[in-house]
Amino acid sequence: RALALTRARHLLLVGGVACNRRLQEMLQTMCRARGAELCPTDERYCIDNGAMIAQAGWEMLRVGQVTELSQSGITQRYRTDEVEVTWRD
Repeated sequence: RALALTRARHLLLVGGVACNRRLQEMLQTMCRARGAELCPTDERYCIDNGAMIAQAGWEMLRVGQVTELSQSGITQRYRTDEVEVTWRD
């Protein structure tokens, strides 16, 4: 989806999902079809990245978007394309 919207020439695959070989194969096929290059990270870096989560939290806090602890929770298999991004133009 990101490649189609941005017409990027490279797709960087990071985090825990980068360990998924089947996902790498599917993305490789998609990248070839779009003339892009898949760049999966080295397995040493294929872990869930708390720094990315912290950065998103900082961006939200920076613009005053705060969630009360009582209103927060964890949703397994939460789709990142369903996140409403309110801290960017």
